[in-house]
Amino acid sequence: MRTRTLIVAAAAAAVLTTACGVKADGPPDIAVDRTSCAHCGMLISEPAYAAAYRTPQSGSLVFDDIGCLLKAATREPRATALRFWFHDAATAVWIDGTDAVFVSSRALRTPMGGGLVAYRDLAAAREAAARQHGSVVPSLQELLKGEGGS
Repeated sequence: MRTRTLIVAAAAAAVLTTACGVKADGPPDIAVDRTSCAHCGMLISEPAYAAAYRTPQSGSLVFDDIGCLLKAATREPRATALRFWFHDAATAVWIDGTDAVFVSSRALRTPMGGGLVAYRDLAAAREAAARQHGSVVPSLQELLKGEGGS
C-alpha cells in the first residue's frame, strides 16, 4: 500500500511540476543584452525590434530583427504551424502575429537591417510608412510570402 501511495504522489508531483513549468501561450521572455537571436546570434539589445515564434517541435525562438525571423521561418518544415509575436513599434508591447501590420522601409534602421517594424494599429502603421517613405504590409501572411518589400 505504501508503494502505491508513493507512486501516486510521484505521478501527481510530476504532473504539477510540468504544469507549473509551462508558460502561458504567450511570447517568450527576453533578457536584454543576454538573450541571443536564434538566427544571427547577436544579443537582443533593442527589444522594440524583437520578434519571436513558437514551433510545435522546438519551443520558442527569439530574434533581434523581424528580418532574422523571416529568414529562420522559411527554413521551418512546418511554417504554417508557427505562432508569431512582434513588438508594437508604437507601444513596445508584444502583439500576436495575427494582429500585426508591418511597415517596410529602407529608412528604418533595425538591428540587422531588416527594415521592418510591426504595429497593432493600421492607422499608426500608415503614418509611420509615410514618415519613413516605406510601405504598409497589411498582414503576417503577406509578409511571409515576401510581399513586404519597400
